[in-house]
Amino acid sequence: MLRCLKNTAGAVRRFVAALMTLVVLIGLAGCDFATRQSTLDPKGPVAEVQQDLFMVTVKVSLFIFVTVGGALLWAVFRYRERTRDQHNPLPSQGHGNPIVELALVLASIGLLVIIAVPNLKAIWYTNELPDDPAHHLKNWYPNALEPDIEQEVLTINVFGYQWWWSFEYPQFGVVTANEFAVPVGKAVKVNLRAADVIHSFWLPKLAGKTDLIPGRANWMWIQADEPGYYYGQCAEYCGEAHAYMLFRTEALEPQDFARWIDHQKADAPEPMDPSILEGRQLFLSKTCVQCHTIRGFTAGVGGPDLTHIASRKSVAAGILDNLDLQGRLDRQKQYKNLFDWIKESYKYKPGNLMYYPDNGLKNVELSDKEVHKIVTYLQTLD
Repeated sequence: MLRCLKNTAGAVRRFVAALMTLVVLIGLAGCDFATRQSTLDPKGPVAEVQQDLFMVTVKVSLFIFVTVGGALLWAVFRYRERTRDQHNPLPSQGHGNPIVELALVLASIGLLVIIAVPNLKAIWYTNELPDDPAHHLKNWYPNALEPDIEQEVLTINVFGYQWWWSFEYPQFGVVTANEFAVPVGKAVKVNLRAADVIHSFWLPKLAGKTDLIPGRANWMWIQADEPGYYYGQCAEYCGEAHAYMLFRTEALEPQDFARWIDHQKADAPEPMDPSILEGRQLFLSKTCVQCHTIRGFTAGVGGPDLTHIASRKSVAAGILDNLDLQGRLDRQKQYKNLFDWIKESYKYKPGNLMYYPDNGLKNVELSDKEVHKIVTYLQTLD
């Protein structure tokens, strides 16, 4: 009876192991490495170096796993007990072999060196801007002779807030929120600053994670080799809406990037329609003006710059669509998303500092009619 139970238990263990192996293989077969935020689909030199380093580590780890696992399996089957006689004496016990132990130590050191060398190369590579005149602003930006362009490469100052991103182009006097653009094939220096708590800037297809730490200056560089959209997010837990702290990057050809910069430099248009003027007045009279900037009219601090909000692809840090990726406008969808965000932002991003019924701002409650007028005004800010 005891032998029967042992055999059954062994059969169950083998079945479970086979089932788990099958599940893992099926899972791997269904993996798609070309997702929006895949580190295994690099589109820039920094991401490529980091992926190569990752693959070196994977190969070394796989070699260790196969070698150690194979040795273990060989020992188990080679020296297993071949009879079920419980009175068999224990075999003679060994106490190690100095030559084998020394060989294992040397092999471990060799494997660490194999991993360490590309690690050091990657660290040096990602911590130095490319020394190539082709990346200098004066050699590719059409308006490079402007007096405010002093630094050699394009620089973007990134500020992390709970829970949104600010992108500042100090060489052009441009500020955007939750979306920014870079020129294709050009190195871009990204200065990272935290406005409140620790955040982490992660743009998987272009570069790995780099922390934004309060009171500390940090930086990285990125380069996009192909035009298109690249999606990122905060990769360091920073509060209850951390998972909704998204952003996106648009890589443009240099001439298109120049046009994008010129568009972003422009102040908000002066509204002429009386209903739009009424919406702007509500924006100025409510607490909106305390946090948000609309260049030409307001200069709030603490919230995203809304000067060109109608031309952005998303609102609420990438949570709600504003335009499609081709820049086409669905005014009904845009209106609904803006209306819902202003009226019920707490449903999309818990803990945010926007107006909502229970955040203590009882004196600034907005009716549906007032929100409608504000949204109508914001839709003109393209």
